[in-house]
Amino acid sequence: MRFSPLRKIAICSVALAIVALSVTVFPQERKAGAVVENFSSPWTVSVTPSTSLLDGQLITVNVKTDVDHPMTVVQAQVCRSGVQYMPSSGSDPATDFTLGGANCPSIPVSTSGDIRIADDGPATYGTTDAGYSFQMYVGVGTVNWSGSDGDQTMTCDETTPCSLVVETRGKDDAGDYRWIPFVRELTYQVTDPISGCGGKAADFLATASSDRMIDSWVRWALEQCHLPGAQAGAATVQSFAEESLAMESFSLGTADIAYSAVGYDSKVGFGQGTAAEPIAMRDYVAVPVALNAMVLAVGNGVPSGGRKVPYTNIKMTVNEVTHLLAGGSSAISGDLSAIVERNPQFVANGLFAPASPIALGATAQDEATSWLFTNHFDVVRPQLWKVPDDNAFGPERGMDRGSYSRLPTADPSFGGVLDLFTGRTTLDKAIKKLTKNDYGGVWAITDAATANALAMTPVQIAYDGDSVNFVGPTQAAMNAAVTTMTSTTDGRLLPDPTKFADSSGPEVDGQLSYPMTYVEYAIVPKAPLVDKSCAPRSGSQALLTNWLKYVVNEGQSNLPGGLQPITDDLKAAATAAIAQVGTGAVTCNAAVSTAGGGSTDSVGAPSAPGVVSRTATKSGTTASATAVAAGAAANTQVLADAELASALADMGSFDDGSAMSGLLAIGGLVAVFGLLVVSAMATSGKLNLRGRSGKSQ
Repeated sequence: MRFSPLRKIAICSVALAIVALSVTVFPQERKAGAVVENFSSPWTVSVTPSTSLLDGQLITVNVKTDVDHPMTVVQAQVCRSGVQYMPSSGSDPATDFTLGGANCPSIPVSTSGDIRIADDGPATYGTTDAGYSFQMYVGVGTVNWSGSDGDQTMTCDETTPCSLVVETRGKDDAGDYRWIPFVRELTYQVTDPISGCGGKAADFLATASSDRMIDSWVRWALEQCHLPGAQAGAATVQSFAEESLAMESFSLGTADIAYSAVGYDSKVGFGQGTAAEPIAMRDYVAVPVALNAMVLAVGNGVPSGGRKVPYTNIKMTVNEVTHLLAGGSSAISGDLSAIVERNPQFVANGLFAPASPIALGATAQDEATSWLFTNHFDVVRPQLWKVPDDNAFGPERGMDRGSYSRLPTADPSFGGVLDLFTGRTTLDKAIKKLTKNDYGGVWAITDAATANALAMTPVQIAYDGDSVNFVGPTQAAMNAAVTTMTSTTDGRLLPDPTKFADSSGPEVDGQLSYPMTYVEYAIVPKAPLVDKSCAPRSGSQALLTNWLKYVVNEGQSNLPGGLQPITDDLKAAATAAIAQVGTGAVTCNAAVSTAGGGSTDSVGAPSAPGVVSRTATKSGTTASATAVAAGAAANTQVLADAELASALADMGSFDDGSAMSGLLAIGGLVAVFGLLVVSAMATSGKLNLRGRSGKSQ
């Protein structure tokens, strides 16, 4: 069952209305930590990254020494800042590093962080050229604990730094084994741009996108509002919904900007409603803002030095990937020996994590990324892009698959193949809930930015018959792929899978292209913005131009991991597109209000060339929410994003999955309710952008 456009836009409209009503919270001044000097040691320690950290962020610690100064073990923990941690010649570190003592809590800073890492890997690998690296998750928040030193409290957030203390035991220059601490101050990022910018700008812009753009919005909004000469307050408030909803909210004028990989492309059909309730396209301009890529990514990890570390350098052929995506884990039985031989990390623990609710996951939402990956394999390997010819798939066995933006309603279905989930937080939780002894991969079809945010490893894929030219979503490979794309009639670029059907992929100056690269666009009105009385929104219009200029210029150096800057040609195209913004003609219906400007009574769109005017009041929420309870396709199980769904003001938590099946068929109600909640929380300072459940160590 597909939600009607009016119902979907009512939901999205209310989300934007909630955004407009967000509370202004002014940021506190960041407290500086006391100056701490590290003791000299014959080994080196590095920490990456250590600034602008988010809750649950994965950081890497590297320790390196020479053969004359071997190390035996390393311990690391986030502890109190401003303390001069001391060396120790005993069997344990100095008491200032005691777990649960005066400086180092006995529980994690947050449920998203590790407590203490103890690793003996340096004894074996510390003297290698690369040294020894291990990873840990850092938390954001306030922790309270009691110990021999009494009741203690410690806060690690955007206003208060903490210290990562890395205690390494090794042979010093005198030939004695000692514990020598290395201290690196950790600083944290403001995760709410609205409070981080001191509230919303007076002429703020309403924007909408898939949750894959969360990190981009946070980074851009926080940096742009602090540029010299910038407006007071955050330039944009963002609603995170599925991509089709973002485009339909743009069509109806409840969003001033929609971020999309396909815009109004006719093959996908976003923003145009249904045959029964069509929505005309709004006059628009497509501005390229970043390069992204579809990836098959694997999370969780393998044992190393007494710890679990993420996968690295995973390689598969395009045939193997197609078998997996078309038929699931059972469809690659004939490929297993080749996959494992090429990727020895799977030898001891297998390809899949038995304890994970997600074996091979994909989003259940209506997303361009789903259409891009299904279309890619439908073109490059049509003979393999089929339902397995197996009785387990019933009457669908052997049927050809096609290209789909909404996977729950795909025909033939992906039942028994994909574990569908709503929202990236669900995928994140599935990985982070696995204990240190739960090995094997958690696989997902996602985008490069999301994979990076969740510490998942994109698979490198070989398209050549000899299976030697493996290519992943590196900046060079993604830049090379831009030249292989097809230009659409409205000037956008789309991936062209036909160029990768039977080859290693076109080379550009000797560089292989990554075939599933695509361009993220800001879809913006060509016509000038007007308010509900049809008067020009001149302040918002100027802000729109300034925002777009920032994104395609300074904002290109402030992209989250996984996204890559646009090429010079795309930047020229973006500059030309921005020049067209506000040049279109407007006809206006004063009976409805418009996006942005904080309208809270009702939401709708001005009449403009090719635009149908509609309204959707806030009172429509109940009816719409009731109607969407049947939104999940029959016989399709979907892991709902329970963390988002339960986030509203002390309402109890939903169970996020079944230990028996690993699936939770909550349906459309919880999913859409979660999207409404995240829209409100994103602008009220309550949104945990990296929310994770606790992990056992």
